[in-house]
Amino acid sequence: MLLALLIAGKLLMKPGGDRPNKEEKITGKQHFWRDKKVKNGYRLQQNLLDDHARILDKDNIRKATGSMSAMEDKFDRLVSGSFLKPGDVIGVSRKWYDHYGVYIGEGKVIHYADKTKDFGKNVSIYETDLEGFIEGCKDYFVLHFPKAGGPPRKLRSSTDFTENPREETGIFDFIFKAKYQLFSPEETIKRAKSRLGERSYNLTRNNCEHFALWCKTGVSFSRQVDMALSI
Repeated sequence: MLLALLIAGKLLMKPGGDRPNKEEKITGKQHFWRDKKVKNGYRLQQNLLDDHARILDKDNIRKATGSMSAMEDKFDRLVSGSFLKPGDVIGVSRKWYDHYGVYIGEGKVIHYADKTKDFGKNVSIYETDLEGFIEGCKDYFVLHFPKAGGPPRKLRSSTDFTENPREETGIFDFIFKAKYQLFSPEETIKRAKSRLGERSYNLTRNNCEHFALWCKTGVSFSRQVDMALSI
């Protein structure tokens, strides 16, 4: 019965966050779309029939699509010319897992990892540069925290991608159902720096995702562990 309810819940859930997008020119009459924001050649549009939103550039190329809350966030990042903001929870999708950290500005990230790779014998919380954190991945993501509360969603730095890996709903996402506290960028960075040098890594109870979410929300949580438990 529990398994059936979980499956039903996943089937009924609307896709959230930053949905996979193929950059293509939007043509023809768009009767159900209205501009919500226009800036620096970008247009944020909302579908009149639901919460679906999209971002178009000056050439009418679709740059992103997803929920309104997520698209407002991505729109602001695109028009600013700098996708990353100090205090962001940042991540990269490796082949089998996502790796998380906290962006502290000036191209620096604090994360829980070995000095030469994500896993190893000497895992600690330390500061590295963005290039070292990404390790050759073609893009990265930041976590968007919906205005109405609920689990955070990934905003990919790319505007043309076929999937948003490991973005499924987990069985413990109810932890984020209520509106939670979000620390300011300054406080998020302060919290990250307060744990520099820590060597208490645990894959299921204190991993890089637990650390990054704790810095931003005070909630120590890992969706990846959550999803593994739901298999």
